[in-house]
Amino acid sequence: MILKVYEERYNKYINHYKDKHVNPWHEISEEKLNELYINQINKIDIKNEFDFSYLMNYIIKRLSGDSDAHTIYAYYSPLPMNFRIFDNRVYINYPEDYGKSELISINNVLTEKIIKELEEVLTYGTEGKRKFELEKAFSNRFQLFSIPSLRNFDDMIFKYKNLNGEIKEIKLNKNIKYGNEAHIERINEQYGKTGKYKIINDVLIYNHNSSKPMYVEKSMESIEKIKNTNLEKVKVIIIDLRGNTGGSSKANEPLVNFLKTIKNKKLICLTDYRIFSGGRYALNDLIKLGAITIGEEISTPMNCYGNNNWIENDYFASSSAYLNPVLEWSALSKEEFFMEVQDKYINPIIFKPDILINEQIEDYLENKDVIYEYAIKYSKDIEINKK
Repeated sequence: MILKVYEERYNKYINHYKDKHVNPWHEISEEKLNELYINQINKIDIKNEFDFSYLMNYIIKRLSGDSDAHTIYAYYSPLPMNFRIFDNRVYINYPEDYGKSELISINNVLTEKIIKELEEVLTYGTEGKRKFELEKAFSNRFQLFSIPSLRNFDDMIFKYKNLNGEIKEIKLNKNIKYGNEAHIERINEQYGKTGKYKIINDVLIYNHNSSKPMYVEKSMESIEKIKNTNLEKVKVIIIDLRGNTGGSSKANEPLVNFLKTIKNKKLICLTDYRIFSGGRYALNDLIKLGAITIGEEISTPMNCYGNNNWIENDYFASSSAYLNPVLEWSALSKEEFFMEVQDKYINPIIFKPDILINEQIEDYLENKDVIYEYAIKYSKDIEINKK
């Protein structure tokens, strides 16, 4: 059973998807979609926002498959916590008072079971995206408390083990709106905000952790300062792209255009599992400039459906393009997609860094930035080899 208000919203979203997506039935047919919808509303009652969130995310996962992570139902209401996940072990990353404690259960439901149920409604095309979406889901009360094991609770008892081995609890209420998303952004900004830079000996380190248009002015200001700096002794430029979940590829242009003017300097790009959307355009530009990539695999295939087309004043976006920056091909309409699409354009292109370094649980607990440390050592080795 589904309440009329949610039935109308569902139909509104699906009609938007069918209208805007360049290839809406790339994964399942419209008939299969209708079958999934009927099965779900017969299985669970859609009577509140938690139920509806589950329904939308369940449907979108099956519509999108591995190649479309831009079609989303982004009903996000953050808990006053965020998390990191390593090998399906969940750690409380914020607030700092909990000291990287390991989450054991919520309302006595073990984290392993919670992860398994969340995977039924999370869309991802790479392991990096899976990890990132799981971390966000544990912080999103509408997603976390829509899953079967937690759906019928109001109070939430987070049981965790701190670094001293003590078992403790945090009690929250799922119906309380706890605040803004500022503490979630802290994860992406842990290596510094976009435009921040420093020069250490003969290495310039520049942070580009966002491709959102709001950071363009800051990027331009930073780059102008760098242009007015004597870079003669700088031998290596490190672009820290980690945490760049995207925005607009246009926001990458100030940095990329500047780097095109630089000669006789080695370029290195740091990557992680959160790089997505416009962030992968920055990565592609840096690779074309000859950058050595160091770090983790990213949160998306290099080619995928993209360009979020939002319903105004709502939480739903449909992909409205197919983008392949590697082959410099895009389709911005159904007509373009079906006129030109070929296997070489849409077969997944999975990014593999030149030097793969995955952050481990031990690194996280000991506050080691192993990717950055390796890049600095690698930069020194470049200079030694040159000599």
